[in-house]
Amino acid sequence: MIHFNSVNKTYPGGFSALKNINFKMQSGEMAFLTGHSGAGKSTLLKLISLMERPTSGQVAINGMDVSRVTYKQIPYLRRNIGIIFQNHNLLTDRTVFDNVALPLIIEGVSGKEIRKRVEAAIEKVGLSDKLKCFPYMLSGGEQQRVGIARAIVNKPPIILADEPTGNLDPKLSLDIIKLFEDFNAVGVCVLIATHDLGLIARMKYRTLTLKEGKMITDGLTMAEQEIL
Repeated sequence: MIHFNSVNKTYPGGFSALKNINFKMQSGEMAFLTGHSGAGKSTLLKLISLMERPTSGQVAINGMDVSRVTYKQIPYLRRNIGIIFQNHNLLTDRTVFDNVALPLIIEGVSGKEIRKRVEAAIEKVGLSDKLKCFPYMLSGGEQQRVGIARAIVNKPPIILADEPTGNLDPKLSLDIIKLFEDFNAVGVCVLIATHDLGLIARMKYRTLTLKEGKMITDGLTMAEQEIL
């Protein structure tokens, strides 16, 4: 599903954001990605979502080397990836329904199918009574749920979340993680970047730890590593 093989990412000016990264995630797996600010978490997620390209090494998504993907192919590949941001990135002048519908509109999905999928996604995150609300009318936790609904509305096999609980209290954080567990339970591959070590400790999932661009720990057991 996701495969990094000796991946390096160096930005103009010589800053090395990622150094010789190697790991695999299988379909239906859920993991946390952690590390201090500037460790390379966001860069790693950007490589998976094709916002960035590796300087060297190979990043493969569903067996496809992202370095070989043309710019015209990028939008089609991204349909397989739901991305959730810490700051929600919602359109403030659009309703909850319109924000969630946006990926489907871009894809050219029919109006009837859009309504069906959007209502299902919003129901999944528990906001069916907020369809006609604007983002400013919602709490931070509700806005994050709208972002999640938008990310899963086209049923992607991969979900990436960049600090999705960074602005939430502990209870809301657990509620959001429970949503990710629900998606994972039906076979979605979920990778969550977070610096919340307390949350990670409670959840007991595989943890990938970055430090200064290097992968210093991978929470796989030896048996799991042999399978991969």
